[in-house]
Amino acid sequence: MNKTVFLDANVLIYYLDESSDRQGDVVEKLQFLIGESSELYTSHHVIEEVLHIIFKLTGDKSLLRKAVRQIETIPNIRLIEPPLNFDFATKYADLFTSSKVGINDTLLIQLMVEGKISSLFTYDKKMQREISSLEIEVIP
Repeated sequence: MNKTVFLDANVLIYYLDESSDRQGDVVEKLQFLIGESSELYTSHHVIEEVLHIIFKLTGDKSLLRKAVRQIETIPNIRLIEPPLNFDFATKYADLFTSSKVGINDTLLIQLMVEGKISSLFTYDKKMQREISSLEIEVIP
């Protein structure tokens, strides 16, 4: 079975930001994962965060569509979304009660658990620590 990897917002921001010191690292790791035929996932929640950050930093709404299109060109990338019921919301609300990350990150962790995603690619140290108790590998 191919590795399944969830891409966090910070990874996509660094991927898009040519001036970032981390862009080379992100591109190298993505190329490695793609070469391994890994299935890459993100969510509309992550895309929303990426677009919010881009707009907050630039004030330029015209960059948002371009950013989505650039993300869409990453090979093997798919969107994973919560089921259309309240059971999922209840699960991540319950998870949040014992979590040391925010509610949005808890939602993403629950997405990974529900989707049986085996790895998380993030630079968020808090989120890395939070999933250490789960059977989800961290790609640092």
